[in-house]
Amino acid sequence: MALRVLQIHLDTNTVQPEELPSAVEQEYAGGRGAAAWLLTHRLPPGTGPLSPANLLVFSTGTLTGTAIPATSTFVASTRSPLTGAIAHSWAQGAWGAALRRAGYDALTIQGRSENWCFITIDGPKVAVRPAGDLLGLDTVATDRVLRHALGADYRVICVGPAGEAGVAYSSIVADGRFMAEPAGTGVVMAFKRIKAIAIRDSVPVRVADLPRAQAVSAQIAQRAGSSPLAAGITQYGSNYYLPFAKENGALTSYNGQQGRAHIHGITRTTLAQHAPREGFGCEGCPLSCHSRYTRPNGGTAAYPELEAVAGFAAQCGITSLEALATVADRCLRLGLDTASTSAALAFLMECQEQGLSRTGAIGWGDEDAILEAVERLGQKQEKRDMLSLGVGEMQEIFWGSSAWAPHVKGLAMPGLDPRAGQELALALATSPIGGDYRYSMDYAELLPDRPAWVPDGAPSPQNTDGKVARLIWHERFAAALDAAGVCRRLALMAYQVTPADLTELLSASLGRPFGSADLARLGERIVTVERLFMQKHSTVSSADTLPVRWRTEPLGDGLAANHLPALDSMLPEYYKRHGWDAKGTPTDKRLAELNIEA
Repeated sequence: MALRVLQIHLDTNTVQPEELPSAVEQEYAGGRGAAAWLLTHRLPPGTGPLSPANLLVFSTGTLTGTAIPATSTFVASTRSPLTGAIAHSWAQGAWGAALRRAGYDALTIQGRSENWCFITIDGPKVAVRPAGDLLGLDTVATDRVLRHALGADYRVICVGPAGEAGVAYSSIVADGRFMAEPAGTGVVMAFKRIKAIAIRDSVPVRVADLPRAQAVSAQIAQRAGSSPLAAGITQYGSNYYLPFAKENGALTSYNGQQGRAHIHGITRTTLAQHAPREGFGCEGCPLSCHSRYTRPNGGTAAYPELEAVAGFAAQCGITSLEALATVADRCLRLGLDTASTSAALAFLMECQEQGLSRTGAIGWGDEDAILEAVERLGQKQEKRDMLSLGVGEMQEIFWGSSAWAPHVKGLAMPGLDPRAGQELALALATSPIGGDYRYSMDYAELLPDRPAWVPDGAPSPQNTDGKVARLIWHERFAAALDAAGVCRRLALMAYQVTPADLTELLSASLGRPFGSADLARLGERIVTVERLFMQKHSTVSSADTLPVRWRTEPLGDGLAANHLPALDSMLPEYYKRHGWDAKGTPTDKRLAELNIEA
């Protein structure tokens, strides 16, 4: 089956559908796999990340847009201005399903519009329209205005005021609710001067063996209905993991300077009491993994999830529930990646503490100053706000600050401290998109009890036994889920989809056998292609390491005190298990086994 791609060339204002070679679908499925193939084969050599020729890809999986629950996700991919490597941003919602139901497995955009625009897709009818009236609107308002103008059956993704202002870690938001995380793709969409893309939803895509797929979906729903883990995430969202992160010592403070985060008043329970959580998920999904709450004066607001608590509360020092809820909502509305924003703020605070920056002082825990700084990121400045550059570029300005700059390969690290767990540290160090553990979506080390199908590992977060194999399992499974279009939050954050479930769903959808070996090869092929791209194109160091503080400076207090990541012992095993050489480069033999061109 050939994957259908809609190409839009903004510089020539032309639209061209095409079908990819059938081998792409056979070897990469769709979604993230197809995006990795497109960026590897279609991006002109030497193309700069902020060049009109850079390719922005929106891809959907093999199951996306079908009647199967939890399959409406999409992946936005490009060459990242933050890292130079591939950027993937994942989002839930209804937009991905609408793209596939419109007749396309992927959308690629090249060129740069002369003026700000928005794109509408209604089956074969594609239009690029002026976006003047949308400029300045936040992401929630943009979704509301466009759906009112175009019709309630349209699904919308957009950038917010932060993207318009050129913030390096601005993000794409889907349906006015779902942040595409992590950062890297929103700034490219904004550079191309695309404010929004609206797609008219249509009838679900046909599945070759629908009864078989429905039987698997019913089994997943039944499992989720009896799972304490799924119930916990339905009740608390990603904050279900908050007490486990605290128990492991992963919540440190002051940009990782101290091992104890002074946020005793912020727990998943106090958050739920302060702002009663309204859980929601994608259509038909058995898991309400996302959160919002209704304000006392009316209207809804985004809810602070785990990354907001770890970043803004633990690392930056916010202790007020109200301030934390407000900053999380502003990030969504302005279109700011939560992890990157909080990391940039914590880094700037320490630079000011060290006397390296004397402008616009923001003290630890100064909630008014933090909120003001976030608001300023959504405003165009005559002189670019230093905070808008992101950690990777900011460290170049402050001499000697790289030791405590919280990023890996140019991408900001989320607030969870890698000194608290060996698996977490390895995930951050090796991710080819940069330092974000959500690449592999590996939460296993935080859980006291794991599902039987997840590989076992040492119960202690500081013990390395079994951790390398388990991380690789997560990497491959996450890649296969993204290629199939199955929600990674249901499958990995909540651990409710097994590899056997995924092979059954793919077999039912494709109408051909798809076994466990095929699944493993699919995941490994995608991970390897992304690794090669990172090694060839990264604009920063591509070394599998952590910043000096998190690699060499043990904490003096807290539950992770006196512990450091054992990267020197884990990396050789990690490379060997992948079939890479001692420096972490995929060998010719491994590339041949996976049918990948060097």
